[in-house]
Amino acid sequence: LILSLLLDSWKRDIHKHAAMAIEARSPDANSRDYRTKVKLFQHWKSSENTVKAADLALNIGQSYKMLGLNLHSIKVYDDALNMWRKVQPDEEEDLIAGISPDVLDSLDEENLILMIKLLTMFGQALGTAYMEKRSARAFEDALAILRFAPVSAEITDRAFVFPIYSGLFFLLKYGNLVDPSEQPSYEVDLVANFVNETKKHGDPVHYGRALAMQGETYHRQGKYEEAIQSHIELKRVYDVEKHHALVVASYASDRCAQNFGLSANCFMRLGRVDEALELVDYIITYLMPKMNLKNVHNSIVTIYPAIWILKDNNRAERALEIFLKFVLEPFREYFGEDGKTPFLPTFRGIETLFGIVFYMEGTVESLDERYFEWALDLSNLEWKMSIDIAIGAIARSPMSINAEICLRLSKLTDDPEKRRKLIENGMKLAKQAISGCDGSDGSSKLLTTYCQIKPVYDELEKLMTNQS
Repeated sequence: LILSLLLDSWKRDIHKHAAMAIEARSPDANSRDYRTKVKLFQHWKSSENTVKAADLALNIGQSYKMLGLNLHSIKVYDDALNMWRKVQPDEEEDLIAGISPDVLDSLDEENLILMIKLLTMFGQALGTAYMEKRSARAFEDALAILRFAPVSAEITDRAFVFPIYSGLFFLLKYGNLVDPSEQPSYEVDLVANFVNETKKHGDPVHYGRALAMQGETYHRQGKYEEAIQSHIELKRVYDVEKHHALVVASYASDRCAQNFGLSANCFMRLGRVDEALELVDYIITYLMPKMNLKNVHNSIVTIYPAIWILKDNNRAERALEIFLKFVLEPFREYFGEDGKTPFLPTFRGIETLFGIVFYMEGTVESLDERYFEWALDLSNLEWKMSIDIAIGAIARSPMSINAEICLRLSKLTDDPEKRRKLIENGMKLAKQAISGCDGSDGSSKLLTTYCQIKPVYDELEKLMTNQS
């Protein structure tokens, strides 16, 4: 046993000195390449210096995220968390969020904060990679550790906790936390706690995020006047030039900037079209030029409501222009085929729909025949309901877009079999899109996306009746 302990200590010392040698050769942390950072992380981890290893893992994971490599981020965060998970409890003790109670009892403030930050970033990366249940577990684990670690009560600056609220709120939209009928009340309580905590804390970055969350909740629940009031308060505290990078650092994307599009939706629902278009113009001309275009997820969420408001107000060319400029071209430049974003299901649909609209309006002379081939295959058009609902909470859902594509193409073919199949596909998609936004499952009715799909559904239903 003594020999084994001496051997372990010797191994730790070897890794410690290897890490120190790397740092001596490359003292500027910002100039180190990925391979060097990963080697350094592994050495500090094996030396059991949890502080240095965890800090590096956060840095590496963030860098991977900016490259669209979320699966790499997940692996790094998980590897770092294993530093604390590897200690097994006594037989009579249960693990708390995967961690031994003895480990939680021994944590100092610095280690606890790093562990919570790792779990938070782990949860964000999992959510972006569509692993919603694992993402929810990561955020819930972070809250459980905060409750049970004794040193938690001694921490005065609790800003590092706020992104957990944001993560849970994000997952609510995917229907992975509570029963749909319980979601409105759960959401209201979550948001109220977040707003109160951040207001007391006084940091505009976190208070702004909380107000954006409140505005999004009101928007989703159809309380448009209240959502606009939240947005007015948000505009008072949020300065894109000062706060954009800081909001992204804490919450993965600029949730404050994204609230401007939702507020434009609210103006539309209230019939205040000029104010909606004014806000859309502000997003395009003032906010977007200050955004980091490598963060494609942030860009698409920020402009997504604007795309559909412009289309619905005879500005389709402008709508496609901003999609290409701020989303599709940067996505192809920075991430290529391996890139991931929760909004990826909308990309092909947006391009296709606008191509058809331009042809029908006479803006372009020819129609790409590949649109028919793509739309006739239902597997190209259907998406998970959780994704459809989540995106529909912001503006238009993917299956709603694809249903309109089928409807429009059915009017552009003389082939009766193609027409029948397109109407059939469109109706199937429209039914699913309607079910995700009409509140029939007990959740709030998503009026913004409902108003987009209902006319498409009604027209498809008439065509189905005429066919039979």
